[in-house]
Amino acid sequence: MKHRMILSAMLLAATLAVGCGESAKQAAEAHTAALAEDEQATYEYVVPFGTGRSIDRGEVIEIMPPTLQVTVGESIRIVNKDIRGYDIGPFHVGALQTLAMRFTHPGRISGVCAVNAEGEFVVEVTE
Repeated sequence: MKHRMILSAMLLAATLAVGCGESAKQAAEAHTAALAEDEQATYEYVVPFGTGRSIDRGEVIEIMPPTLQVTVGESIRIVNKDIRGYDIGPFHVGALQTLAMRFTHPGRISGVCAVNAEGEFVVEVTE
C-alpha cells in the first residue's frame, strides 16, 4: 500500500511537471518565431562550457537576467556551449545547441531558469 501511494504521488508529480512545461512551451511558441541563423539578435547570451560543473559545486550562476523587457520585433539568441541542456524560462536549450527567437506578440512568458540565481526567467514583451 505504501509503495502504491509513493508511485501515485510520483505519477501525479510527473503529470503536473509535464503540464506546466507544456503550457510554458505553448506560451513561448505563441509569442515567438524562429530567427534566421545569420541574423543578429537584439539580446545574446552564452552558457559557457563547464556551467553544469559550476552548478554542481554550488556556485551562483548569473548568465541570464531574472527579467528581460523587450518590444515586439526584438530577438534573443542563447548559445549553450556546455554539454548539458538547460531550461531557461519557457525555453529549453539543449547541450551544444543554440536557440534564436524573435518576439512577435506582446505578453509575458516565464519559466524555471537554471542559469540565474533567482531560478526564474521572465520575458515581458510590449508593443
